[in-house]
Amino acid sequence: MKALRWYAKQDLRYEDMPEPTPSPGQVKVKVHLAGICGTDMKEYTSGPCMIDPSKVPIVPGHEFAGKIAEVGEGVTSFKVGDRVTALGYWYCGDCYFCNRDMNNLCVNAGFTGLTAEGSLAEYVVLPAYAVFKLPDSVSDEAGALVEPLSVALHGVRQGNVSPGDRVAIVGDGTIGLCTLLAARAAGAAEVYTISKIKSRGKVAASMGATAVIDADADPVAQIMDRTGGLGVDVSFECVGVPETPQVALDLARFAGTTVIMGVFNKPSTFDFMKVMFGQKKITGSSIYVHEADTAIALLADKRIIADKLVTSIVPLKDAVKNAFEKLMVDMEHDIKILIKMP
Repeated sequence: MKALRWYAKQDLRYEDMPEPTPSPGQVKVKVHLAGICGTDMKEYTSGPCMIDPSKVPIVPGHEFAGKIAEVGEGVTSFKVGDRVTALGYWYCGDCYFCNRDMNNLCVNAGFTGLTAEGSLAEYVVLPAYAVFKLPDSVSDEAGALVEPLSVALHGVRQGNVSPGDRVAIVGDGTIGLCTLLAARAAGAAEVYTISKIKSRGKVAASMGATAVIDADADPVAQIMDRTGGLGVDVSFECVGVPETPQVALDLARFAGTTVIMGVFNKPSTFDFMKVMFGQKKITGSSIYVHEADTAIALLADKRIIADKLVTSIVPLKDAVKNAFEKLMVDMEHDIKILIKMP
């Protein structure tokens, strides 16, 4: 089969490799469309970050839609031809956290495209528990967005966003924009997007942002002005650079909550005096638990419409030049690039 394989930083090769075979409890999926995640881009530009060096070369990618091509022994929940998407996690089911329904924190965790072969290939093999059927009302394009939407929904649940809340989101990438959609679906009355890229800010506005705030024009002062000096109930950090957690914290009101969702390559710091005096809460949000079913349901009944996130579709053979290299130098014109398999 054809695949993209990661060898080293900025060394991603389009080449042939053997088709995988599902083990017991696994399924093999014929991938139709696969997304490029911010994590995939970080591995391309700066890796290895989260890739397991012992697995290199490895196929990256964990966002996709396709059809079941083969089922492994013991799998009864899927049949060949089922349209599906998937989440990226691999968990043991036996550790302290798995036994408490927190499999996103599994101490023996793996992840598709980082520790196991990923979805930027014609076929991918995954554990059946990580795979979800797509109804006819959810297109392959939308199905390929279920994974990042699940990340966003988990973050919104971690922040306990409730109807009527004010929310601010630092970041205008896929996760930031998905968090906007998830917060609106949760009933947030006001959702402010802190954006650095004008074209993405326009998308945020078209997707329901109350206002788009320029990240370079004192966003904290602007939010305070719009909220009567109070700040927002819940703020989200969706960037993953050292400067942004403090911005997100400062956007939250006293006794408000800040949710950290970005993936960081470098350590960051907080002014903990502001946390203490403001009695603020800071929580992390690690991928997802059971949010894929929710994401699919929200897409199916159009409570979430994510079409504007997909800005281009590129053939697998051209993905290095026309997707990865393009995103390195031009973030103005693309948000989510989907890769079409042969």
